[in-house]
Amino acid sequence: MADENPLIKALPPALDYISYLTLLEYNLTAEQLPVLHGILQDTILTANIGWDLVHLLLPLLPESQTCLQDVARLGNPREVVLKITELLEGLAIGDEDGEDQEEQEEVTEQSDAQKVETTAEESTTFETQNVFNVEGQVKAGKKPKLPKVPPILQFTALVEMLTLLHPRINTKHPSRFLSTSLQAVLPAYATLVRHAEATETLLTFVKTFAGSKRPKLPPRKSSTQVPTQPQSAPASAPDPEGSDETLAPEETALQKKLLQSFLTFVVEGNVMVNSASRTVASREEHTWSEKDVQSL
Repeated sequence: MADENPLIKALPPALDYISYLTLLEYNLTAEQLPVLHGILQDTILTANIGWDLVHLLLPLLPESQTCLQDVARLGNPREVVLKITELLEGLAIGDEDGEDQEEQEEVTEQSDAQKVETTAEESTTFETQNVFNVEGQVKAGKKPKLPKVPPILQFTALVEMLTLLHPRINTKHPSRFLSTSLQAVLPAYATLVRHAEATETLLTFVKTFAGSKRPKLPPRKSSTQVPTQPQSAPASAPDPEGSDETLAPEETALQKKLLQSFLTFVVEGNVMVNSASRTVASREEHTWSEKDVQSL
C-alpha cells in the first residue's frame, strides 16, 4: 500500500523538515520518484524543502525531471533560484576535482552515518528504524550509488527550472534575481557551448521575458464530437514572499539591457565555436588534398 511507503509515513509532522530531508538524502532512488512526485504536490511542504531537493534530484536525471518541475512550480522561487545559481557555478568548474571529492566522501562516510543515527534517536514521534531502511535497499549511513549525469543534461534541467521560477518572483526589483541567474548561467554555458541543446534552452529562457504574452484563446465548441483531453499547464504557486509593490520604472529597461548583453555572449560563443570548426575542417581538407596530389 502507498501509505506503507517510508517516504509517506515519515512526512511532517512525523518528522521535522530537516530530518525529512536527511531521510530523502539517504533513501531517494529512481524507484521512489513517483511517490515523491505525489508528495511534492503539497505546496506548504515543497515551499519548505524544495530548495534543498534540487541537488538530490540532479543525479537521478532524466527520471527526476518531473520532480524538478514540481519544485520549480511550487517551491519558494527565491530560495530555489539561489540554489540553482550555486549548482550552475559548480557545474562551470567542471569535474577536475571529481576524484578528490569521491575520496573525501569515503572519508566522511562514517561521520555521516553517525549524524543519521543521531537524527533517528532524536525523533521520538516516529519509528525511524524502519524509515532509514527503505525496503531493505538502502541502509542507514550509506548513500545510494548513482550513475554520473552528463553536464549538458544537468544544465538544461536547471535552466528549464529558471524559466518557470523567474516569472513567479513578485518583487519591485526582479532584475536583481535575473542578474544573479545570468552571471551563474554564462560560465556554465561557456563549457557547453558546443551542445545545441544548451543554446536552445537558453533561447527559451530569454523568450519568457520578451514582449507581451498572448492571451489564451477562449474555448470553442466543436460541431463534431471528438474526444479530446485538456492540455492545460500545471498551475504554479504564488511567491510566498511576494509583495504588492508596483514594478520600479527603470526595471523594464534594466532587464532588457541584461538580456541583450546575455544574448550577445551567446551569439559570440556560437560564432567562435563554428569558426573554429570550419578552420579545422578546412585544414584537414587542405592536408588531404596535398596528399592526393603527391600520390599522383
